[in-house]
Amino acid sequence: MAVIQLQNVRNVRDLGGIVTEDGRVVKPGLFYRGAALYEATDADKDALFNQLGIRCVIDVRCGWEREAKPDVAVPGVENLHVPFYDLDKVGVEYTEPAAGTKVVGRDVACDPIRFYGSLSNVLTARQMREGVHDAFSHALEGKPVYVHCSGGKDRAGVMSVLILAILGVGKEAILRDYLITNESRDRHYESEFRRFLRFADGNEELAHKLTRAHRANPENLQAFYDSLEARYGGMDAFIVEKLGIDRHYRAKLHEQLTVPAC
Repeated sequence: MAVIQLQNVRNVRDLGGIVTEDGRVVKPGLFYRGAALYEATDADKDALFNQLGIRCVIDVRCGWEREAKPDVAVPGVENLHVPFYDLDKVGVEYTEPAAGTKVVGRDVACDPIRFYGSLSNVLTARQMREGVHDAFSHALEGKPVYVHCSGGKDRAGVMSVLILAILGVGKEAILRDYLITNESRDRHYESEFRRFLRFADGNEELAHKLTRAHRANPENLQAFYDSLEARYGGMDAFIVEKLGIDRHYRAKLHEQLTVPAC
C-alpha cells in the first residue's frame, strides 16, 4: 500500500499492492482510504482528483458530521453519503460515551472496543452493503474510489477491512494496513489530545488515556471480527448473507480487481 502525503487531508493511502492469500495483489489506483475532505487545499484536490483520478467519494460519516464539515465539491466527482450511524437516514445512532466522559453536542468519545463490536448490527450492516457495492461497481468501471469517515481510522477502516476481505486479503495483511493509521495519528497527537480534553472535561490524565485508546489498536478489529462471528458465523458468512456478495461475484471481483504479484 502507498501512503499519500497531502497538505490538509490526513491518513490517505492506496489499498493497491496489498497481497491476497493466493499471492495476487489488490490492483493499485482503485481503492483509497483517508480522512474527511472539508479542509482539502487546491493542491490536495489536484492530487486526489486530477493526479490519482478519483471519481467517487464514499462518505460514511453521520449526517450531522457531514453538515458541520462538508466535503469539498469537485465537478465530475460523485460524493455518496453512506453513513454507518445516522438517526434519520439509518435509524440508529451511536451515543454511548466512554466512562468518565461527557457528550459534546452530538459527538461522543466512545470506547473503541464497544464501538467496533456494535458495527455488526443489522442496520449498519445494510449500510456496509451499500458502501461496498458502490465501491466495487465504480472500481469495475475503472473509476477510483475514496472512502472516508472523519479521521480515516474507524469507519473507513472497517470499510477497508470489508473491501480487502472480499478481495481475498487475509487478516494479518489487513491488520498491517490498519495500523499504518498510527503514523498519521501519532504525528497529530497534540490536536487529538486537545479534542479529547473537551470530552474529558479538562481532565488531562483521562484525555491522554483516551488519545492512546483511540489509536488504531489490533483489539479494535478483533472486536469487529468477534461480533461478526457471534451474530453471523464469521466474515465469509457476513459477506454472503449481509453484504450480498455470493461466491460467483466475489470470484469476479477477485479476478478483475487483483493482479499477479510482480
